[in-house]
Amino acid sequence: VFAWDQITKRFGSQLALSRFSLSSEAGSVVALLGDNGAGKTTAIRILLGLLEPTNGRSHVFGLDSQANGQVIRQRVGYVPDRPALYEWMTIEQIGWFAAGFYADGFYQRFCEYVGQFGLPIDKKIKSLSKGMRSKVSLALCMGHEPELLVLDEPTSGLDPVVRREFLESMVDVAACGR
Repeated sequence: VFAWDQITKRFGSQLALSRFSLSSEAGSVVALLGDNGAGKTTAIRILLGLLEPTNGRSHVFGLDSQANGQVIRQRVGYVPDRPALYEWMTIEQIGWFAAGFYADGFYQRFCEYVGQFGLPIDKKIKSLSKGMRSKVSLALCMGHEPELLVLDEPTSGLDPVVRREFLESMVDVAACGR
């Protein structure tokens, strides 16, 4: 499904990635583990065509990440390490708003995930805990039924119970072949 091939990324004199290679097949779960500043987010941004590598290539679905970033991102569900959510909206409103960017059925699937995650649909985003915000972001990223989910530190800062619930929901997603 995806591959990084000898990716190197420099920011000025700072080396973020050095000849990083990794690939994955359909139906697998891959976790990038490392200290803060190890290059995990940089690697993800390169894979999704959001950042250009200094050297090397990356592919998703057989498509070059740099040449086809927009096409790749349409087929991927991505939750960044710091999701941007409109604080003044309710969960329902943000789902309805996002539905305008996707094909029919998005809003219904979003609402199903919200229910599955036990989220109060009428609550304002600004009043949600970090764990609830993570679940809203996940519902938004999964509403269009992406072929690949990319989650950048989705459980960072969550308490152990919420972290476990979140990871269990990811097992369910993987069991569906994504």
